[in-house]
Amino acid sequence: MVKVIRDKVAEEVVLVIALLISVVTSFFVKPSLSAIDLNVLLALFNLMLLSLAFEKYQVLDYMSLKLIKKGKNLRRIGAILISVSAVLGMLITNDVALLTVVPLTLILSNRANFDPFKVIVLETAAANIGSSLTPFGNPQNLYLFNFFNLKFIDFVQMTAPFVLVGMVLLYFVNLGQSKNHIDIQIKDIILKDKKKITYYLFLFVIVILAILNYMDLKVITAICMISFLLLDRKLFKKVDYFLLLTFVCFFIAVDNFTRIESIKVFLNSLLSTDRNTFFVSIGLSQIISNVPTAILLSSFTEFKKALIIGVNVGGVGTMVASLANLISFKLYTKKYKSSRYKRYFYSLNIIVLILLMIFVMFFY
Repeated sequence: MVKVIRDKVAEEVVLVIALLISVVTSFFVKPSLSAIDLNVLLALFNLMLLSLAFEKYQVLDYMSLKLIKKGKNLRRIGAILISVSAVLGMLITNDVALLTVVPLTLILSNRANFDPFKVIVLETAAANIGSSLTPFGNPQNLYLFNFFNLKFIDFVQMTAPFVLVGMVLLYFVNLGQSKNHIDIQIKDIILKDKKKITYYLFLFVIVILAILNYMDLKVITAICMISFLLLDRKLFKKVDYFLLLTFVCFFIAVDNFTRIESIKVFLNSLLSTDRNTFFVSIGLSQIISNVPTAILLSSFTEFKKALIIGVNVGGVGTMVASLANLISFKLYTKKYKSSRYKRYFYSLNIIVLILLMIFVMFFY
């Protein structure tokens, strides 16, 4: 029992930190439940349910496998997987993209007898960069989009230039992959319950419309909950409630910070320019991950563009900069040793991070 608790604490270290900060700061000011952003929590909850449905019915696996089978060598397969990771990240979060693409890559590597560490590292970077494009591509974007009350087109205009540059960099690196022929022997996935899949795709569209403020999010959430209660109630058990609780803790902690004068003055001075906001958000993301960084800094800066770009660029870098990085690493190390993966991960990520920072500094 003790080991189970210890393992869970280690797995949810971000939640533990958020909980501790919210508790400690609550000794200095009275915590307020009104600080909790219900819209962000509802949007995340809906996307989690739909992602679980797509996983259960192998919708994303089906589409990914169809594309992978068009590859005849590792270079082409790498380009396809980079593209799939980026597009899925844009549409249904970087985490879900990698939970779909990385297992398929591992199956492919087993059949074709090669170590997929380079491909998976590139996929991970592509999911992080691609998901930066849209408000619903990752949790920090979902939060910042709602916090700053942005329009969809304005958000995309902020992120599109560095996303494009980042993807070009990854495709360029992928040119170093082998052009030797690979015979892909993977069974086709047969989609079942196509009526349910069609309905869930419809639900996904209206959830996105609600996130973009074209529909009432509370009403759409009610529709989602009723739908899953009737069609797939067991999926409620698989929702990542720890992530939702992490957001709740950070909402309370940040609200507490804003009412502790010394902390408020320090953070306001630290984020007094767009350049400072950009660099601080990147640096802090490398240490505590980009989601908590976005929540923490958003209340202390008026430079929303610098913060949005900073936390998204900051997802590239260290292993903890984005939780998506850890997902790929854990999946890979279940079958292979970690040493080569780590070396390639850090060499690629550091180079891409530096180049993206230079691009943003000179062209934004």
